[in-house]
Amino acid sequence: MSRRPQVAVVVLPGTLTYTFAAIQEVFGVDYSARFGSWYDFRLCGLEPGPVRLDSGLSAEATHGLEGVYTADIVIVPGWRSRPEDCPPTPLLRALRLAYANGARVMSVCSGAFTLGFAGLLNGRRSTTHWAHADQLQELFPRTDVDPRALFVDDGRVSTSAGMSAAVDLALHVVRQDFGAQAASDLARWLVLSGYRPGGQAQFVDAPLMTLPDDPVKTLLEWMRENLDKPLSVPDLAARLHVSPRTLTRRFSAATGLTPHQWLIRERLLLVQSLLERTDESVDRIARRCGFPSAATMRHLFRRELGSTPQTYRSAFRARQAAEAEAC
Repeated sequence: MSRRPQVAVVVLPGTLTYTFAAIQEVFGVDYSARFGSWYDFRLCGLEPGPVRLDSGLSAEATHGLEGVYTADIVIVPGWRSRPEDCPPTPLLRALRLAYANGARVMSVCSGAFTLGFAGLLNGRRSTTHWAHADQLQELFPRTDVDPRALFVDDGRVSTSAGMSAAVDLALHVVRQDFGAQAASDLARWLVLSGYRPGGQAQFVDAPLMTLPDDPVKTLLEWMRENLDKPLSVPDLAARLHVSPRTLTRRFSAATGLTPHQWLIRERLLLVQSLLERTDESVDRIARRCGFPSAATMRHLFRRELGSTPQTYRSAFRARQAAEAEAC
């Protein structure tokens, strides 16, 4: 990126405070001192001025809807209204224009209904808070609503479920724009889970466990520290003194993934980080990340991320060089 990506967050009367705060914390705080560059953030109301959130707190819209037109990323949080109530027509026009101008458009929670009314969900997969998923599907039959997804990234239109899923999607965008290491470092700084299930493997029946003494959580921490080693289900089950079947059931309940899926995801995240911050060969990175061969790693990298390791590294280095030149 040769300039800071411009992020426009739409704020309406009744905007859900938590979803607004989550977006503000990731995109609205200037982390350029930590990461070399960051986002150019603006709040856009129907007109400039104070906007009352659902909690009674106020946010100051620095721009009217004209701030949406030229943004690189437009984010629509949820707002306190009946989902079937159509948002203001000028806002829908602004969203359509921003998309036509090449913006990525995102929603949080019930903000998906605003994208639906703008016609931006037609022909796409989407999600929203599970309590509203049936209504979203009914109102907008041309979208394929996935009620179990934390977030859905469908090209230039992304939607997320309620509350904490806003952070999942925000970190996903940071990962796209600034790399896996930046997203991981930011998650650690905010004391958050760096990567919950997302993309193709984001289906969960229960949230990630939060009890510090949960044995599965302890196992996950140990697995992250030993990704270079062969980690089979029987071996993992033995560490918890349970059967492989019990281990798989408890693991899936805690993470939404099988142990094999989780290991692939974590190993690929480590691959991305090493490609970004080292000059190590692909063969050596494959060994450090626990893949049986570089060919296996390349296959999984392409399948999950749509690129090759070398292409990913080259693109990341080129983006870094462009940012340094711009500074």
